This record gives sequence, structure tokens and C-alpha cells, in this order.
Amino acid sequence: MQRHHLDARRIGALVFAVTTSIVLAGEGRAFAIDFDPAGNLSFDKNAIVTEGFESFAPVDGLTIASADATHTALEGTKFANVNTTQNEVTIPLTVPKSDASYRARFFARTNRFFAQIEVDYPADGGYPTQSISFYPTGRVTSDGWYEMETSRFSVQSARFSDVKLVLFASGADMDAFELVPDGTYRAPTACTIARDPVCAANEYCAAGWCQDGEYQVPPLPSQSYRADIVTYLQERFQLFFGGVFSRASTLPLAIGALGEMRNATNAWTFWDGFATGLHKLHDWHTTLDGPVAIAGRGAFPICFVEGTADISQAGAPSDPVLADVLVSSVGPDENSGLAPGDRLVAVDGMHPIAWAESLDDLDWGAWHADDPGTHAESVERMRNLIRRFAKQITLVKCHGTTTCDAPVTIDVSSLPTTEPSIYPTCDHRPGYHLATGNPDSTTHDVSGVYYGLLADSNQGANENLYGMIWDDVGFDGSGSNPYQAAIEAFRANANGVILDHRTGNGGTADAATYLTTLFRAPASLATYTGTDLTLGLLDQPFSTQLGQSLYALFFGVPGYGYSVGAADARTGLKTALLLARDGSASDWFPYGMQGSPNIKIFGRQTAGAFSSYVQFDYFEGFAWRVASGDLVRADGTGHLGHAVVPDADAMIIPKQSDLVIGVDTAYEAALSGIRTGTP
Repeated sequence: MQRHHLDARRIGALVFAVTTSIVLAGEGRAFAIDFDPAGNLSFDKNAIVTEGFESFAPVDGLTIASADATHTALEGTKFANVNTTQNEVTIPLTVPKSDASYRARFFARTNRFFAQIEVDYPADGGYPTQSISFYPTGRVTSDGWYEMETSRFSVQSARFSDVKLVLFASGADMDAFELVPDGTYRAPTACTIARDPVCAANEYCAAGWCQDGEYQVPPLPSQSYRADIVTYLQERFQLFFGGVFSRASTLPLAIGALGEMRNATNAWTFWDGFATGLHKLHDWHTTLDGPVAIAGRGAFPICFVEGTADISQAGAPSDPVLADVLVSSVGPDENSGLAPGDRLVAVDGMHPIAWAESLDDLDWGAWHADDPGTHAESVERMRNLIRRFAKQITLVKCHGTTTCDAPVTIDVSSLPTTEPSIYPTCDHRPGYHLATGNPDSTTHDVSGVYYGLLADSNQGANENLYGMIWDDVGFDGSGSNPYQAAIEAFRANANGVILDHRTGNGGTADAATYLTTLFRAPASLATYTGTDLTLGLLDQPFSTQLGQSLYALFFGVPGYGYSVGAADARTGLKTALLLARDGSASDWFPYGMQGSPNIKIFGRQTAGAFSSYVQFDYFEGFAWRVASGDLVRADGTGHLGHAVVPDADAMIIPKQSDLVIGVDTAYEAALSGIRTGTP
């Protein structure tokens, strides 16, 4: 009986939300699984592992189904259905004890798979455990099966502990798995520094080894489609990305970088070119999730903040533009003897912020603020970047005193190899200041809303100074309001409030509006343009007259106008707002607070991320999003790319001399402000 034929169509293997499909059939590949004229499948004759699920025992998350008239099997009469929730399905694979290279493939149906081959190695300092991703090849059968395949990967037999197939899916079918020898074994190469020339064109240096980038990215598109895919991606950027500022300043750089993808000769160079182009958009909402990720080496449970190194200038003068990078908090163990107030002077000879922001072509997780003067995102991610890409770091240790040592340079390879018990969350807060009920000062995890009297509030004098600590500006979707209890307590009892929002993850405009209602009189500030077709709407020339017309057009549309404050606000309540790393709705909220006479903003400027975003998704967690739209102020100017900036006398960052003795510089300035009436 004729059962399966390869369809003349090729599966659209780059199917992103809100887009049509793109073909990503690999360049010059040979198909090992084949079908005879009657539609019968045959495995590669050299395969060392084959699985048709005819006698496979079900496991948690994987069941075996029998074929029927509407649900065919590819090989035999049965197939597997994978439906995972939290735990993956793991299938051990038996691999010969010889150094060799392989390729794995299977057919899937119904839904997308997140599938990898994992090669686990012992933690002996050698080449680390590898995860090799499956992607669609472009082949699809007439009855709906599509082929998934890995790139060629090498297994170092002397060290591997096991090889396994790892699967995640929500009700997806699979059949006809095979693992076949493919090409010659390629030994791993050690490397020391980002862009180490010892790595091949398809590799990047991370965690001390040349990592094969092709393990993690889709195949190189065939020559006949490559230019079309690049054009498609450029057009997505042109159509959806940005606001007035970013479409003029960074979009042309990104479009040019994407054009370089046409010259790629391997899959890593091609897709890394896409990541580089995306990062050149330099936007808080524009990010790339997966699939390129590598564990760092060495324990480094250290959190950094931008600060002023006022007690270590003699040995290491500050940069004239970029802030110093200081230790804010550390984990309790494996911390290399670092403590709050110690200083990261340089990474591989560069200022730490400049070094971190030079990695856009290597660091797929690169994260930038829209305003070019904002760098908190890079500082927050510093410890992870060092563990992956740095060779050496230069440190100043102060040992909890105001007398610091001379700078010393150490190799990242010398960091402790034992994983710490805690990696603290880097929340830009040197300390917490509520009388009771603070977040955990060891983990720095801020989950939810913390509020109450400040520890510094003079109870004998009924000073009644309150505080609130939180990260997210958004309602939880259940109808409850996580801020209501705090706001009501402040309304009833507070003589002054310090709002500690030094990590602002954003959320929703309605929550940003709500958070202003206690503190300021009503005002209509701006309108959002939406995410649809920014091409032409927000391009140059953009006049204030055009902006004012957009404000008039959009402000009355439900969900687009941004109004703040309330008629029953306590406008005389002295309020200080602390900022450090804040974007999206955490931009909108301080923008809504700005300008009211009894409110003052302390700390760092925000990201300037006054937009939303459009999301695109693919297999293997390969997802990217681009910011779209702008917040147009009533005066006709766009706000995207322009941070909310504290008053000149309140642009306060931690001082090294304070951190070493446990003093929170910005908080102390805010406390003084509400006590003296400024605000």
C-alpha cells in the first residue's frame, strides 16, 4: 500500500508570528531517510541507532499511538506522541566508544518540537557538556510529517558519560528517529578571549572553548533562497521597528548589518549576522531569546552597579564618560573575597561597560537601553558576560574599609570551580530600608510588593515615613491590584514616601497610571501610536506638527492615551522615587510622576523604552522581538529613545566610600530630601 510521499512543497521552516513562511532548506545536504516508490520508509543503512516506536515502552510525557486512517505512522504501524509539561522526555542513546561525528534526525507532526541531542561530559575541566539542536530541514511528506535534523556534531568518546535525546512538545507526534555517522571527528579547541583567532569560522570562543555555533542555529539557507531571506528580515525591521528617534538613528545600521548575511558561507556566520543586526537596533524591547547559550566557567556570584569610585582614584582613575563599576552585593560563598564597594576596573583591558557593549556579535543575549546614555543593563549582566567571554579582569579590593588595595589583574580561569550556594539577583539595590518585611538581603529576590514604615522613620516623633520596594509595573491578570494595600496605607498614614523602583521590569500602562494616582494631580501627557506599520508613520521628516496631529488622532482611542494622577491625590505628600534600571512601563511610571512639585526622582536615568514590541517565534526557542511604536507627547515630540532623567542634583549613584561601610547613597539622599522638604 502506498503510504507516504515527499510532498513537492517544502515546509516553511522559518514561520514567525505575523509573517508568512520562509524556506530554510539546508545548503547541499544529503537526505538519509528515504522513501521507495510505494511510499515505504527506509533508514540509513549506516545508522547506529534507529527507533520506529514499534516496541518502545511509554515514559512520562511520551505515549505510543497506533496508526489509523487519519493518523498514519511513518515506519511500521506505531508512532510516539510527546506531551510534556515541566519535565522533558529523555531517551538514552547507545554510542560506540570511539571518537566520531554524527547527525540525528526524525520526523514530526502536528506541533513544534523543542528537541536536542545532549552529550554529557564530566566536570573535569575539558570540553563542556553540549546541546545540539534539531531544526526542520525543509522536507515534508504528503501526509503531514516534517523532518527535523541536527547539524554534524562530534563526540569525544574518552570523556562522555552519556548521549541522550531530549524532547519538549505539547502534543506533537514523532517517528523514524535515526543517529548516523557523518564526516570525520573534530577535536575541541581551547581558547582564551572573545574573538580568539584559534576558533574556526563556524565557531565562537566562550567559557574557554571554541564552541561550534552550528550546533545551535538553523541550517544555512540554500543559495537560491539566501538573498530572499535577508531581504525578508530587512523588510520586517523596516515595517515594524521603532519610533521617531530609533528609526532615524539605529535602523539604518541594523539594515546594513543584515545585508552582510548575504556573504555568509556557513550557518553560524549567517545567523550570527542576524543577531548582530538585531542588536544594532539598540533597543530595550528588541531582544533575541535562544538558541545560542553557553554556561559560563568559574563561580562568580557578584552583582555590580554603576557608581563613583571616590576612594580608589589614585590607582585607577575614572573614565571621563562612563561610570565606575562597583560591587553591590555578593553571594555568601565562592565569591573570590569580593565585598560591596570593591571595584571592577577593567575587563580584558577595557572599561567594563565598554567591553560588555562591544560583544554584540558574540553575545546573543545582548540587551541595550534606547537612550545611548543608559548602561545599567550591561552592568546588570556583567557577571554572566565575564564568565562566558572574558580572559582577564582587573579588580580593586577594599576589604570593607575606605583604604583600597592597588588594582590587580586575574585570569577568569582562576575563579573558583565549585558552584556557589546562591547567585544573588542583581537588583541595583545595595540595601533595603523597611522596618520589617524586607526582601531577602542575601538573595536579593524581589517578588511582589514590599511596603511599610521605613526603619529610619522616627516613631517617637510620629514621623511616619513609608517605603515601597517592587520591580514590576503591571496587574497580574486576575483582577487583583498588588499595589492597592500599599497605596491605601500611604494615603491614610504617610507623611513622606520613598518608592524604591531601582529594578523596573515594566508591565502595563494602566498599572503605571494607577501608581501615580496618590501622588499627583491629573494630567494628560501623551499617546501611544500602536505597533502597526511604523513604516511611513514615524519616519523622517517628522515634524512637531505631525506629532501633534498624531496625538490628536490617537489620544481618545481606548488604550492609547496616557493620563496620570487623580483628583483626590495627596499632592502635598513628599515623595522620592529611586531609579536605576527601568524600562517600558517602568519608563512610563516615572514619566508620569515627573514635574509634580512634591515628587523628586533620585538615581539613574531610565532606558527610554517608550514602545511595545512585535514577537516572532521559531523552533528551539529561537524567538526575537522588535520594538514598535512610540509615545508621542502632547507637544508633538516622540519619547522613545529619550530617558526620564532625575533632576541634576538628584543624579546620584552609589559612592564607593559608602558601599564599603554599608551605606546606600541614593537612599540616604532621598531620605534627606523628604525630611527637608526637597521634595
